[in-house]
Parts: sequence; structure tokens; C-alpha cells
Amino acid sequence: MNATDSVVDFIANTSLQEIPQEARHLGKRAILDTLGVSMAGATDEGVRILVETLRDRQGKPVAGVVGAGTRTDCLSAALLNGTMAHALDFDDVNDSIMGHPSAPLVPAIMSLGEELGASGAQVLEAFLVGFEVECKLGLAVGKSHYVKGWHATSTLGCLGAAAAAAKLMGLDSDRIRMAMGIATSLSNGLRVNFGTMTKPLHVGEAARNGLLAALLAQKDFTSSADHLDHPLGFCQVYSSDDGGSSRLVGTMGSPWEILSTGIVVKKYPCCNNTHRTLDASLAIFEESHPSHDEIDRVEVITPPGEDMSLIYSLANTGLEGKFCMQFCVASALIDGKVDPDTFAEAQVQRPRVQELSRKVKVIYDHNQEPVVVDSGGYVVVRVVMKDGQEHESRAEQAKGSPIHPLTDEEIKEKYTSCARTLLDPDQINRSIDMVYALEDLPDIRELMEMVCLTSPVESRA
Repeated sequence: MNATDSVVDFIANTSLQEIPQEARHLGKRAILDTLGVSMAGATDEGVRILVETLRDRQGKPVAGVVGAGTRTDCLSAALLNGTMAHALDFDDVNDSIMGHPSAPLVPAIMSLGEELGASGAQVLEAFLVGFEVECKLGLAVGKSHYVKGWHATSTLGCLGAAAAAAKLMGLDSDRIRMAMGIATSLSNGLRVNFGTMTKPLHVGEAARNGLLAALLAQKDFTSSADHLDHPLGFCQVYSSDDGGSSRLVGTMGSPWEILSTGIVVKKYPCCNNTHRTLDASLAIFEESHPSHDEIDRVEVITPPGEDMSLIYSLANTGLEGKFCMQFCVASALIDGKVDPDTFAEAQVQRPRVQELSRKVKVIYDHNQEPVVVDSGGYVVVRVVMKDGQEHESRAEQAKGSPIHPLTDEEIKEKYTSCARTLLDPDQINRSIDMVYALEDLPDIRELMEMVCLTSPVESRA
């Protein structure tokens, strides 16, 4: 069996009943978190522009648009909701995919699930299958895929969304093969667009294109039959790592990546490569409260490569700030918190934040092994005051990582904080209960109508 056969066979023949209970629970946590950050991202300016651009250009209204109180066709819903899910960079992370696993999957299967009237169990099964496919593909293409400049969340997420949609539609093996082949040519996204509105659009496109691939395959649209094994196939073209597609043979679901690599649930709405540094910075704030105008310099000591995704050394916009270590650390030391308000334009332009940002220096510790998008080794934040006093904190794994996971209660708290502008407390609690009992939900439309078709809380007076 080759790589393509292995992936197709896994998608076609995996059932929810054989997926470990712990994996199902983590899947439900991920779906809840993704719905929450989508609601928080619904009012993002880039999302607003996208919604306005697509208005009057959409089809049959079968799927809800988060926060809009309207329905549209399932492809447009996947695009819009996928963009919302990544708009704040608050969505979950997995090291195998080198990015964000859930944001491309949930919008695709929820919009399709609404059109089909799928059950919660079917949606959960499709999510977990798609999650496994995109993460195992991440291991196959290796870190060179990311280093070359591909936005792996988008490229691999498109294939994951295609796998999930094909599973939810119940496609046979031949059509699954075609769906995955179509998706290999629809996957795209470049890291050069980090810190712009285009980065979350990558995820919306991944959700839409993966869904489109499955819909085309259902109608017998054709693609290459050996798209993962051919010398011109996905793994060979998108990666320069040795091994490539052979890593997919015999590994699908063995082990499940959602269990072995796990999920990072974000505490902060910015690039994951800032998170353990922010934990250390906030620890210094809580312990010492250093006055920003008395700080001489801030040293952030990291393994080489820790800041690969952080392509800005000084932030001029909120989107740039999410990918700027200097801005994130300065904000943490001044405000004692990092939340969605941190990245408002007025907050970014504050003179004291800009001044302190210029005093933050990233220093590579070459005694540590280099990292790419993972979080090996440790970081040290050292704040040196003008009087010579020093404050220092070290962090290895960020809170929210698989080693230091958020509890179910903390996941619910994050969801509540994200959803409270769209849902009232009763709706929040009911939606949480629905997600945690997905196996018993007869029709996913009951959940999505609540998330998508209610007006903002402040307008219900």
C-alpha cells in the first residue's frame, strides 16, 4: 500500500466508534474553542470587507454565517467562517501540522453539515478524520515545507478539510481519492502575508477549497490518482525533506496525532511563537511590576529559530503586532495582560509601547537545539532596569500546551469571553452542552442556528 492508498483507506474506513474516547473529548474541546474564536473574529475589519465583497454574490442559503444573522451557500459560509476562525490568531495549534489544525476543518464541516442535516456524531467523526489527515501530512512534508515559506495551516488544512468533507458526505474510496487529488492543486498560502488580512483569508480559502474538492469529486470530477506518491505529487513538490510520502504508510491513526502531538489552546490572540515568552514576561510583571520608563533593556533569550514566524521587529498595526515579539513583550510588561484589545490600532501606536518595543532584543542561545515551529528548549526573559536591577523569568512550555493544558473549565471560560457579544448566558451554556454532547445531537443545525442566526446581545434591548 502506498501513501495515497493509505490516506484514502483511512478516510473511507475509519468510524467514530473505533476512535479513542480521549481523542473524541479533545475533538469536542477543539470544536468549541474554534466556534468561540470565530464569534470573537466576526467583527474583524478584514472579515467585514470580505462579507461586504461577497454580499449579493452568494448562492442558495443553506448554511449560517457566524455573527451575521444570515445564511448563504455552504462554500461561501466555509470561506467566511474560516476567515473568522483565524482572524484574531486565537485558534488552536498543533506541531505536526506546523500551524492551526481546527480552523480550516470546523467551518468546512459545519457548513456542509448544515446543508446535509448531519448529526453531531457525524460531524465529530469527520473532524477527527480530517485532523488526523492534515497532521500526518504535516509530518510527511516535514519542516522544510514551512521553512520554504508555505503557510502550512492553509496548504495542509485544505487537504484536511477535503478529507473531512469527503467523510461527512460518505464518498466511496474512488471519489475520496479524487477529492484529495483535487485538493492538492487547490492548496495554497504564503507566509509572506503574515501580519495582514490575507493570512486569515488563507484559512477561509482552505476550508472552502477543501469542501469544493469533495463536492466536485462527488460529481465525478477527476484528478490524479497518485497525488501523494508521484514524483510531481504533493509531498515531493511541497517539501525537500527526505522520506516524504513514505511516512504516511501504516501511520494513519497509529497513533492519533490529536493524542500523541496534542493541541495547543491559545491563551493569547497572537502567534503561538510568542506565547511562552509572554508567560515569562507576565510572570515578571506580576512579581515585580517594573516601571516601563525605568527599563533600560529587555532581553528575550530563545533557541535559534524561535522567532521564524515573527517577521516584524516593530509593529505599526495590530495585525503586525501579532507577529512581532518586541511589541508583544512590551505590551505584556506595560499592561500586565495580552488580549484582543492589545492589538487595537490605538494600543499599538501608544508612544510608551513603541518606545519599550525598541528596547526588546531577541538573542539566540546557540547552546540550544534550533526550533522551527515547535517549542523545544526554553526561553528566558530578562528585564534590566536603569539602576542595574534585573528581573528574570524562564518558560519551557506555554500554558495551554499539551504538557500544561487548559482545563475544561478554562476552555469554557475562553469560549464564554469570545461568545458573550453574540450569545446571552443561557445560549452560551446551551451551546457548550451541545458541543460536549455531540454524539447525542441529532442535527448540527440546532447548534449552528444558535451560533450564526442570533443578533448581537447589545441589540436585543
